[in-house]
Amino acid sequence: MAMVNQEFESAPMGRLVIARTAAILAVVFAVMIANMVVMFRVLPARAPRKDLAIGAVAPLVVLVVVVPLFLVERSKTARFRIDENCLVLGSRRYPLEGLAAIGRDPEILRWAIRTRGSGGIGAIRGRYWSKRSGKFEAFMTDPEKAVVLRWPDRLVAVSPADPEFFILCARSAAGLK
Repeated sequence: MAMVNQEFESAPMGRLVIARTAAILAVVFAVMIANMVVMFRVLPARAPRKDLAIGAVAPLVVLVVVVPLFLVERSKTARFRIDENCLVLGSRRYPLEGLAAIGRDPEILRWAIRTRGSGGIGAIRGRYWSKRSGKFEAFMTDPEKAVVLRWPDRLVAVSPADPEFFILCARSAAGLK
């Protein structure tokens, strides 16, 4: 088993993450437009301008929450590493000793149910369950480039920019052939 210290860039955002992020932003903008229509067309013309301005600006608060959430989620999954033969995903460390198998699985999220975490605004991060795979943790930006690491007692899915290089490094760190 070779000592491996390597940082990996996460894959660019895949179709699923882009679609979910776009859907959330579309809903936010639709609510903003509906709110502005209500504020300026439906409410009485005698309403104080200050109240109209507050009502029109209120939906922008949602953007103040959604945009930083996107940036935080994306930054948490932008990079991960193998450090002294441990897979490091944010603050979580997974020792690669005892790793049973590693391989590509672009279908890992098919019919998976998120039990905790972020499901697609900027990244897919959290705990999932599926009938096919059981409980697993996901740390991905593009499920089509998913690499699944299997231990006897856990399963972790990541999406590196270069899956083959990541698999090679993880196999070397775990002592697998």
